[in-house]
Amino acid sequence: MDAASHELKEAPSANRLREVLAQALPDRKILQRALNTILRTQTPRFIKKGKRAYYVAIDLTLIPYHGEHYADEKEIVRSQPKSGTTHFHGYATVSIVHDDQRYVVALRFVEKDESMQEIVAWLFNRLKSIGISIKRAYFDKGFCSVPVLKTLQRRKIKFIMPIPVRGKSGGVRKLFEASASHKTTYTFNSPKHGELKVSTVAVKKYSKGRYKRKGAHWFAYAVAGLPKSVEPHQVFEMYRQRFGIETSYRQMNQVRARTTSRNPVIRLLLVGLAFILFNLYIANRQHFAICLKNPTKPFSKFWLTLRRLARMIAQAVENLFDLDDVVSRHPRITFS
Repeated sequence: MDAASHELKEAPSANRLREVLAQALPDRKILQRALNTILRTQTPRFIKKGKRAYYVAIDLTLIPYHGEHYADEKEIVRSQPKSGTTHFHGYATVSIVHDDQRYVVALRFVEKDESMQEIVAWLFNRLKSIGISIKRAYFDKGFCSVPVLKTLQRRKIKFIMPIPVRGKSGGVRKLFEASASHKTTYTFNSPKHGELKVSTVAVKKYSKGRYKRKGAHWFAYAVAGLPKSVEPHQVFEMYRQRFGIETSYRQMNQVRARTTSRNPVIRLLLVGLAFILFNLYIANRQHFAICLKNPTKPFSKFWLTLRRLARMIAQAVENLFDLDDVVSRHPRITFS
């Protein structure tokens, strides 16, 4: 935001922009509702008709935050150290996949001490209100807990969820005592929420030097609703579909505007706009390929990357506001 304010002739100062945004933006919940309305509008019509079910992935992203809370300590969530801090702003999303195209359909600001069960229930309710049926849900291992699993069982959701491995012995590691991949059951024990038995798949994979790892590595997944014909190694490959969904977070960060503002409403706005731009890119990539294709020259839809779309939008903004002559105002700048 500061860079744009300095580079554009007609743009206000960054401080003035933040002041106006702080005064103009509504309450965080109202803004969240508005952003979700836009995300819902961006979802293709054939998806919202509910004629078929879709794969969905629920994710939680934590953006590092340095400093004190703005107005309420619930704005900041705590987690493992990252980028020199244990304080974060948390955002939960649910995405769908259709024909290798990923759409973010719902966004939620996560508050301190909010349970994963509440977040999952809210996102599922949002999907229901949009009219999207769930074929199978994929979760990050951070969602693996008895309350979440009970919620999924109660709603009869088909899912694949990795089970985190903790400690050097016992617990989940007992599933790895077999000589090969296998299907079994595992009982979760929670002092607060009791016991819960779930179907489990233990997968043995050989790294073969990939990722600088060698030898055998085990993976455990809690599953529900999978056909009996599905083999353990297929579960591993099915879960890999999730990583395609996770790229939406990396791409969202490519177009997310950075700010020094501590206001969580402004930060939510910037995250929401980044996801809106990402959906715009996904929805229009095929359209650009059709409209710009020259019959005499081969054309690929992958020509339109998110970075290229961001540059095109930036150029349009520069043409609208005109670039300031930064070099002439700073004659000491030299290029070698």
